[in-house]
Amino acid sequence: MKSTLLDIDSAFCDHYSSLLETQRGISKELEGYAFDFDKDEITQAVRNRMSSFWYFNYNNRNDLERRVTAVAADFFTETCLFFLKKVFKQHGMEVFSERNILKEVSKKSMRPDVSIWKDKLLIAVIELKVSDGWKRAGMLNHLEERKRNIQEIYPEVFFGAIAYWDCFRNIDSDLYPNYLGLVIHDTKNNHPSTGQTIEEMIKRIIEN
Repeated sequence: MKSTLLDIDSAFCDHYSSLLETQRGISKELEGYAFDFDKDEITQAVRNRMSSFWYFNYNNRNDLERRVTAVAADFFTETCLFFLKKVFKQHGMEVFSERNILKEVSKKSMRPDVSIWKDKLLIAVIELKVSDGWKRAGMLNHLEERKRNIQEIYPEVFFGAIAYWDCFRNIDSDLYPNYLGLVIHDTKNNHPSTGQTIEEMIKRIIEN
C-alpha cells in the first residue's frame, strides 16, 4: 500500500514527541547523582545540548534555504534551568525561571532568567545570555544596572551571569568574577572552551 504524506512524516512527529519522555528519564536518573563541582560535567552537558540544537537548526535552515537560524536563547535557558534544578534540589533549594522577585505586589515586576530560593529566601539570581546580542558593548552596563536594582531590594543576594559565547572576554575577571563566558566563538579551532565552568558558579552560590 502506498504511504501517505502523514505516514511518511510520522517519523519526525514520533521522534519529537518522544523527547519529553527522554528528558523525564534523564531527570529521574539524575535524582541523587553525585555532582562534582571540581569537574565540568554540567558545563559540557550544556555545551553538548547546544551543539545538538545548532546542528539541527543550522542544517535545517540551509536545507530550507532560510536566512535566519531558529533562536537559541530559550533553549539555552531551558537547558541551564534543567541542570540547575537538579543540582540545587540536592541542597534544599528551589530554582525558578522568570519568577517575580519583587516583595510588594504592584503592577511592576522583576523576573530574572533564574532565581534560586531557600526557605522562601532569595539566595541568588543568574542572568543567561547566548551572546551579547544587540546590546554589544552595553552588555556589562546592562548587567550592572540589573545587579544594582536587585541588590537594592536584596543586599546579600548573589548576582551572576552565564553567557554561552564568551562576551565577557574583555572585562576584568577580578572585578567581575561572577560573569562567566563558556565558549570562544572560533570556528577554525572548533570553538574551544574558555576554561570557565558553571560548576564554579554553583559552588560559589552554595558557599555564599
